[in-house]
Amino acid sequence: MRGVTAQKVLERLKKGCVSGEEMARELGISRAAVWKAVKTLRSKGYEIVGGSSRGYALKECRPPSARTVTRAAGTGTPVFLFSVADSTNDTALELLKEGCPHLTAVAANSQRAGRGRVGRKFFSPPGTGIYMSVAIRGIESYPDMLTLTPAAAVAAARAIKDVFGIEVKIKWVNDLYLDGKKVCGILTQSLTAAGGGILGAVVGIGINVTGEMPEELQKKARSLKSSVSEEERDALIGKIIAELALVAKQLSTREFMDEYRKLSCVIGEHITFEKDGITYFGTAENIDNDGALYVRVNNSDNSNNNNNVIKLNTGEVSIIL
Repeated sequence: MRGVTAQKVLERLKKGCVSGEEMARELGISRAAVWKAVKTLRSKGYEIVGGSSRGYALKECRPPSARTVTRAAGTGTPVFLFSVADSTNDTALELLKEGCPHLTAVAANSQRAGRGRVGRKFFSPPGTGIYMSVAIRGIESYPDMLTLTPAAAVAAARAIKDVFGIEVKIKWVNDLYLDGKKVCGILTQSLTAAGGGILGAVVGIGINVTGEMPEELQKKARSLKSSVSEEERDALIGKIIAELALVAKQLSTREFMDEYRKLSCVIGEHITFEKDGITYFGTAENIDNDGALYVRVNNSDNSNNNNNVIKLNTGEVSIIL
């Protein structure tokens, strides 16, 4: 949390409703400073209702409802629900090591140490998003393992459309976008046996459901809706589990990849990426059934690769607007 004042205001709000004038007096600051701190907290994802004259109150979102989630999931597998967790992926990985059933899910109202790809911190404040991880078993090969992330992207996109009627796009390989901004990130982690076999994997899915994004993220990320009910949020968690159950059965057949390509916001676009320390520019031409991206590069400063097609199995691309 940036700013000592914002932290003090947050701690005071946790004690109950208070007017701006009273809070300013208690904390020894101006009412303008109170308002600025409230604005900062709201930008960080805290839902603060009311105003300076009516009194401010911090809305504490309840944990996900087991009844609503499991009804929407329809899988009969365990679902662990928390108000706050360090990382749902870490918890799900521990459950996987302990032999939990296929499709065991972990969901939290917020995370203390949520993370994305390459160790990046994932913005996951309370009451604004969905932070969940699902254990997947029965993965037969490493090529199948690589298609789990595209499969999860399709599952999450289906669930969002089913619950909210919103059609999102998929940015290769693991992000969902709405109107050109990121609304969802997916992190897949595998668990291998001592002999090298695949014991299973955990799919972590973080979705910006509602609330204002922090100022530093507003150009790149957004929420799905300005407001949602807790029942809708819970239904989305359950629906994602249900859709993951369907695509997990198709890892060897890749049936979901046609849908993945249809939802792609990358195919046909001019993009840039780095490979082996070289920056390339080109056009994304296709995504194969193993999830690899094919890019026709046109680097004027790299004649050896001019208009050649490069295959990307992993990595990150940027769309050139």
